[in-house]
Amino acid sequence: MKAFSVFGVTQSGKTTTIENIIAELKERGYSVGSVKNIHYEDFILDVAGSNTWRHKQAGSEMIVARGFKETDILIPRHLGIDKILRYFDHDYVVIEGVADTILPKILCAGSAEEIDERLNDLVFAISGRISDQTSAYHGVPVINTLSDAAKLVDLIEEKVTDIIPFVNGLEQCGACGSNCKDFVAKVLKGEAAREECAFVKDRATVVVGQREIAVDSLLQAKLEAFLEVLFSKLNNYDLSEQIKISIRK
Repeated sequence: MKAFSVFGVTQSGKTTTIENIIAELKERGYSVGSVKNIHYEDFILDVAGSNTWRHKQAGSEMIVARGFKETDILIPRHLGIDKILRYFDHDYVVIEGVADTILPKILCAGSAEEIDERLNDLVFAISGRISDQTSAYHGVPVINTLSDAAKLVDLIEEKVTDIIPFVNGLEQCGACGSNCKDFVAKVLKGEAAREECAFVKDRATVVVGQREIAVDSLLQAKLEAFLEVLFSKLNNYDLSEQIKISIRK
């Protein structure tokens, strides 16, 4: 699964840019999910007094509202982006309004000043309102998705790889010789390959008989999430310890 962030100030063109990106990705046959970060401390979707709200008040840790036209999953706590991504099984996930993740980024801006305040090594493209004024800024391509969404999606296909394990950047092993942010920046520049990440190579192995089966990053994340849930009730379970499971037929 591949994920990237579209960020910038309010009214910089983020949502319009994302709409055009999603439409173009879908046109190319990809499955797409999205995350919208809400910068409002008191934001909730659930209504006080509703049945689902009552479930939450009683202590339910995840509530599913199943209707005829949609199914909503309500989790009454703040989740990190790494945990949110585990709920997705899509080719691409687009994240709006999140800047503090170790993910490739598209910066939306309305002025050069806004770019200068937010430009960093993880930004591989610029879009939004400023894309009417220029086609590049300090070597970073500036693309208007209203007129050329295909060009930006071409760049997304080229630059965005499967996610690396430490999306939130809270714990980093350093086995590649740098921190995760610098590593992703090198991958974006073509100076490193995602497969050089020690956790991508060695995070999970599956052996059937005497033969090791390749496990991609999405399956690794699902296995890890499943095991965390399975073992979370055990008093002696340590998340940092290595897990080995053998099933004999």
